[in-house]
Amino acid sequence: MKRGHQTSPHAHRARRNVLPAILRASPSAGVALAALVALAFLAAAPVLAQQAKLTVNDDCTVFAFSPDGQRIVYAARRVSEEKIARDKRSLVEHDSIWQVTLNGHKKRLVDGKKLVKGRVPVSFQIQAIRIAPDDRHMTVQLATRTFLPRDRNFEAGSVRGAELTDLMTADGKEINIAGTSPANSAIFGATNAAWISDGETVVYMTQPRGSLLYRIAYLRPMGGTGGPILHDHYYAAVAWNPAHNAGVAIERNPDLSGPIRLVWIDLINKTERDLATLAGFAGHLTVSRDATQVAYFRDGDTIEIRSIANPEKPLDIKAPFGRYEWAPDGKHLLLKRGPNGQTNQLVWISLPSGQFEDVLHGLIYHDFHISPDGRWVGVTEPGFQMLKVFPLP
Repeated sequence: MKRGHQTSPHAHRARRNVLPAILRASPSAGVALAALVALAFLAAAPVLAQQAKLTVNDDCTVFAFSPDGQRIVYAARRVSEEKIARDKRSLVEHDSIWQVTLNGHKKRLVDGKKLVKGRVPVSFQIQAIRIAPDDRHMTVQLATRTFLPRDRNFEAGSVRGAELTDLMTADGKEINIAGTSPANSAIFGATNAAWISDGETVVYMTQPRGSLLYRIAYLRPMGGTGGPILHDHYYAAVAWNPAHNAGVAIERNPDLSGPIRLVWIDLINKTERDLATLAGFAGHLTVSRDATQVAYFRDGDTIEIRSIANPEKPLDIKAPFGRYEWAPDGKHLLLKRGPNGQTNQLVWISLPSGQFEDVLHGLIYHDFHISPDGRWVGVTEPGFQMLKVFPLP
């Protein structure tokens, strides 16, 4: 209400009585009024969509913000029916990689048709993109399916799956690993790979055959050198903080016996130190952007948060299981309820109170990421995964 404009209580009562009077006077007038209300609601609904800073009309399987938060690199799903043998056709996926600025300037970085080459047909899906702290490199994780020949033909079921990570510059050019012949830019079997802040080293996880756990390794592609970071150490989960050349991990004995250990890993010196012994670990290990806090689900409805400087005193937050990210202020978590790949609402969790607050009007989304500068949140729609970027509430 504006200053200087006063309304009497009688006027308020008169307004409250308008709708019942119309409905009593004429049912058709009531129907007309209801229709007008519905039209007004529908007219207002697009306003929510128009609040997006950016909308990308592609089927975006994964995406990542640049360190300055001003551009996004994403994978666009590309599926076609292709000939895989003399008399056989199949659906083949070759995702392409695109870049878009917050101003809407869009550019294709990688043509999926040319990304994976071989003598036999290969289908692949891009599973993760991670941009380096220096904004000059990125890692691209792929899951591949190779159609294997048999008796000079292809038969149903003759498909081999694999995981690999491709090393690229920020503009989509592959970075060959020194010493490989023929020249190759992929680390086979590598997952959760990231460039650290020196711009020369990639860290990643690899899973030994027959093991449920992982080992940590590094590679310097320009020099062709690399190997395990910590020999004979096995981990259930690892979360990197590339800008601080560090990570946190859940370490276990190879046979899963013994304690569940939370450890801090120095990626430059290739050392680790114990932070705490955990009563339980249910997944989704993360480290805050300033590398001062670590969080994980202790069980299906509890997030446990520990300070790196004082890890023996955890903060327990009751929350439904899901995927979450740290806000840059270290005082909020943005959570999407449910397992990865399931659409749901986004909610803020305030720390240390554990209070919840809906985000983006309670609408549901497939996935999300917070920009490193904390100004934006990118979301993908359910179904056809259209990408939208909103100011971060």
